[in-house]
Amino acid sequence: MPTDDVAAAVFDSLPSLIAVLGPDGTVTRLNEAWRRSAATGVALLPVRPGMSWLAACDHAAQAAAQPAGANMNQARSSPSGQTGVTVFDPVTSIRTLAFLSRQLIDRRRTRARIELPQPALRGHRWLDVRLSTLIRGDGLIVVVEDVSERRHREEDLRRQASTDPITGLANRTALGTLLAARLTPSRSGASDATGARDVNAASSTLTPPPPERAGTAVLFLDLDAFRRINNSFGYPTGDAALHAVARRFSSVLGPTDIIGRWDGDEFVVLAGSGDAPIVADLAERLAAALDEPLDVHGHRIRLSVSVGVALVGATPSHAGDNHPEQREQGHHLGTRGAVGASSEDGDALVARAGAEVTRARSRLRASRDRRSRSGQ
Repeated sequence: MPTDDVAAAVFDSLPSLIAVLGPDGTVTRLNEAWRRSAATGVALLPVRPGMSWLAACDHAAQAAAQPAGANMNQARSSPSGQTGVTVFDPVTSIRTLAFLSRQLIDRRRTRARIELPQPALRGHRWLDVRLSTLIRGDGLIVVVEDVSERRHREEDLRRQASTDPITGLANRTALGTLLAARLTPSRSGASDATGARDVNAASSTLTPPPPERAGTAVLFLDLDAFRRINNSFGYPTGDAALHAVARRFSSVLGPTDIIGRWDGDEFVVLAGSGDAPIVADLAERLAAALDEPLDVHGHRIRLSVSVGVALVGATPSHAGDNHPEQREQGHHLGTRGAVGASSEDGDALVARAGAEVTRARSRLRASRDRRSRSGQ
């Protein structure tokens, strides 16, 4: 039978951070690993023997509230062109921990487990927290493990699976997932930027979309004659040009617009609004984003883009002139913006927007042919 001294030595030698709580949630004991982490300011909670665990949770949530709110607002205000970015909400995480702890203290459950994000000097870290009642029911034990390495590997894999390696934008798979979410009625009010937030044991209620978010619009962007860039300057310069184009497009997006690379020199934008005039203005801004030449690998490269629009749940209208030559001639390119059925899937919606570009280019070629023949 181990003596108290042996048990204490074993308790202090364990690498995991361990806290023992009394029946009322008062901290009764911390092992050496927890005390070391507290000394360096990286403990889960700044507690010491005699303190209330629940009060420490409340204080930590209040301390995190101000910077967390600023970070969340900043994340939501940036264009959603990048993928694999997890938005952390430490306030919700700590409150969830307090909720689970209270359930154990009130003996409404015997164990709980949660993985919590915690701010660190560089980025963030993840802690796996396990809570369980003592065998005789006279308190709790809290065991904390740092699982940051595993979580970061998982985040890297998710990011690689959803990110285009050349532009850093969402890839075709990620765009399809986001578009499907927007076309699903039950999720139409969810924010794409925060819908994939990874906070364990927390739940959220989806609210109906505000009037300006009603409907869905897809803009298909196809760079004109991009092949000449690769042929003239090589593929490394072509890839750098695509990256520069992505930055130009992203710079004119609104906070609820999402852009990704669809294929080759094609991009797709999921507009944050399905209102036809707003989409028309967005198409104009995207086309105008390439008015100035790009500086790529010592070359000044001029590019233009053809934009096709497909609307769902909104009245069709012309999106405006979105091609340099078309703007000069006062015509419209790829702007019919037909309304689709509510059951239309994302791929069909993108295909319809792309077909607008094809038809408009055919009209442009026919117009050029007529002018050529008339001039002979």
